[in-house]
Amino acid sequence: MVSDMVLFMTKLLPVFVYPLGLALALLLLGVLLGILGGRKLAFTLIGAVAAGLWAVSTPVFSEWALGDLERQNPPVAIDDLPQADVAILLGGALGGPSAPRVTIDLTAASDRILHAARLFRAGKVSRILVTGGNLPWLSGRKPEADLICDLLMEWGVPAAAIESAGASRNTYENALEVRDMFVRRPFTSALLVTSAAHMPRALAVFRHAGLPVQPATTDIEVVQSGPWTPLRLLPDVSALQMTTSALRERIGILAYRGRGYL
Repeated sequence: MVSDMVLFMTKLLPVFVYPLGLALALLLLGVLLGILGGRKLAFTLIGAVAAGLWAVSTPVFSEWALGDLERQNPPVAIDDLPQADVAILLGGALGGPSAPRVTIDLTAASDRILHAARLFRAGKVSRILVTGGNLPWLSGRKPEADLICDLLMEWGVPAAAIESAGASRNTYENALEVRDMFVRRPFTSALLVTSAAHMPRALAVFRHAGLPVQPATTDIEVVQSGPWTPLRLLPDVSALQMTTSALRERIGILAYRGRGYL
């Protein structure tokens, strides 16, 4: 398992590499240079940062960056997916009922939960194994895996067909926890359910752990957008988020490869 401090640093450090955090850090550096007398260098740096942030915030760039990940494991119609013993559903798909919420909050990645429920209803799997624990600084809350199990039951999946793996806190630990469960309750095949952009890293980690998984991709963000227009060259908050998601996965793949997780 990853130590709490390492886990904290993996969440903190990338903030200064993601486009917005990096741009703010460089802008502060530019202001400091201007104060210290390096005005020409400061203006050059600030101009370069503004241009770079504009570029990565455009739909043209973000769709290229995220689409390259999503195309590696394209979605397949449920009828065309293979039969499997179990669907492994990765967390990161909902927010808990923290005040002032009185119920759970479905995030953009909640397609994962719906996809797993549909796989069960279609008879593609006979059980669903849900992963997703709390980060150390959120330890007082109900694990996400348990919240997802509650939602699956609300959507008609019987409790006897659902298992919760709520101790793991990232993709690597998800694979280890599922592998431990696999020893107790073996399965010969599994459909891995997660977002398209996350699938390359998740699939590699689970297979490296020796688990017989096949992708059941969902949560596609890059879709056909119709005729090209100049508006696709203008900055957009959603596009910046897509670029950040793509960079997060790229960093994750490099970090996991460096630590021997895949």
